[in-house]
Amino acid sequence: MYDILLCLVSLIALPKLLYQMAFHKKYRNSLKQRLGIGFPEIEKGNKKLIWVHAVSMGEAKAVAALARELKKRSDNDAILLFSTVTETGLAEGEKELPEADYHVFLPLDFSWIIRPIIRRVRPDQVIVCETDYWYNFLSSSKNAGARLSVVNGKISERSMHRLLKFPKFTKRLFCLIDKFCVQSHHYRERFLKLGIPEEKIVITGNIKFDNSFPKLTEEELVEWKSKFGIRPEDHVLVAGSTHDPEERIILDACFEVWKDDPHLKILIVPRHPERFNEVAQLLKKRGVEFSRYSEGVSHEAPVILVDAMGVLLQCYQAATLAIVAGSFTPKVGGHNIVEPCWYGVPVLFGPYLYSQPELLELVQEYGAGVQVEPEHLSDEIKGLLSEPKRRKALGAAGIHLADSLQGATERTLVEIA
Repeated sequence: MYDILLCLVSLIALPKLLYQMAFHKKYRNSLKQRLGIGFPEIEKGNKKLIWVHAVSMGEAKAVAALARELKKRSDNDAILLFSTVTETGLAEGEKELPEADYHVFLPLDFSWIIRPIIRRVRPDQVIVCETDYWYNFLSSSKNAGARLSVVNGKISERSMHRLLKFPKFTKRLFCLIDKFCVQSHHYRERFLKLGIPEEKIVITGNIKFDNSFPKLTEEELVEWKSKFGIRPEDHVLVAGSTHDPEERIILDACFEVWKDDPHLKILIVPRHPERFNEVAQLLKKRGVEFSRYSEGVSHEAPVILVDAMGVLLQCYQAATLAIVAGSFTPKVGGHNIVEPCWYGVPVLFGPYLYSQPELLELVQEYGAGVQVEPEHLSDEIKGLLSEPKRRKALGAAGIHLADSLQGATERTLVEIA
């Protein structure tokens, strides 16, 4: 029945998939491996095989240090296989986890594709980062004798209610997993509501906060500011991880701010690279003078479209203020609002943080940021730009918060290693 439902969903998604294959070479490349074609021939022998799965770029970056330490604790003797389902996830895995012996796309979860691969690979340990539960992948791994763990576990309110509609399937799925290492008590309570035994769930914290957030030297910061066309007199607002229609919302607010502060410079960093051109067209349509980071920037341009991956943290370090997007649209539910805090940068975010409840709670508890409705965004930006003492207090609170969040990786390793 599960395979039949998966086929139906795949048929619905087929037109989009064919379009992507026709116009984007990267989707053609990943599809082969997702169909099980060209999956590595792994000679396991007597070695332990650890399979770490992270759905996309953010999860890949988060789990890299943990996966590296697992391999290290095996005296580097274990075979480490890293899988993902996106191009950006694979690129991030190759960048952040070069210690992995294999970087692959997770094969599609049809039983006739995934089961032969699992039988051949015979993983001893399977680790899923955050959320990406595929029944045939997990059940085949369990049948092969693997110990299954979820790390940095989370589940949204919406997903929980969706799973509660299918209690038998949910029980079959989650009973396969031996340990749930979850980010916060919010997620623990949701997993308990799904019927997972209390003894399987441990609150270990968010391993993303153990990542080494790169800190630029003064010389490097000057160089990055030059790359972004930032002058000494500029106030810099970084809009990080934006989605449609958030660029419009932020631009509307900034048009009001520019009336009082012509030295405001905005760095817009879209979440997904496939939207770079779309955002560029929006800026042209709105009549905004802008430069694309990839083409070299103008000091005169009030807006920089940062059309590159992997530079968001550098942007935050150059910022006077940061907006963490994904929070002004209900379809996303927020991103990591703590990232700017590592650099003492005051953070603004919208009303939709349902996917990050524990971060919202922490930021509000420490007084490290401001939640704002779209219609009040311009007033909040104006206020913070005109109140350096308030900005300094928010920034100091953010650093205090960031310092308190260390240690989740080690707590997780205690549970799964």
